[in-house]
Amino acid sequence: LLRMERAAVVAFGVVSYGCHVSGYVAGDDGRPAAVWVATRALSKPTYAGLYDQIAAGGLPAELTLLENAKKEAEEEASIPRAVLDRDLRPAGCVSYKYAAKRGLSAKTLVVFDLRLPRELVPMNGDGEVDEFRLVPVDEAVDSLRDELFKWKPNSALVMLDFAMRHGFVDPDDPEFVPIAQALRQGG
Repeated sequence: LLRMERAAVVAFGVVSYGCHVSGYVAGDDGRPAAVWVATRALSKPTYAGLYDQIAAGGLPAELTLLENAKKEAEEEASIPRAVLDRDLRPAGCVSYKYAAKRGLSAKTLVVFDLRLPRELVPMNGDGEVDEFRLVPVDEAVDSLRDELFKWKPNSALVMLDFAMRHGFVDPDDPEFVPIAQALRQGG
């Protein structure tokens, strides 16, 4: 089996993997009513100040995807391990490709949904987030349409996937199927 430094995968055309955790608060009907949106720290070397999920990270060789999602949520958002063990759920994958300086970068993100109690407010645990805001899901979807430039690119894809999976995007919209296919097929 081959282990490769994450920074080298683009040069070799290898798909890299990561995870994103979408934290949400449910309404009385049990459906997501609001989603926690993180604003990345201005000190981050990439995508500083842009919107993100409550936790995300590339997959190190020594961790499973679930272990990595829990680690990132503990470190980045100070989510207690007991909450993660009880409420963190795998929800699928988002794949994408883009041209990088050293070649074509192909990524697959395993997405997790985390239902949080309303009283649990994520807190910056490692300096990577400037703030967490609880935003109605409809407003987050509107932000994707009207202010896409405010989102970290892959986080926008994950937010769109979350909205589609939870019924916040009309399946009769002519773009629904092509977008859903692109999120799964990486292009």
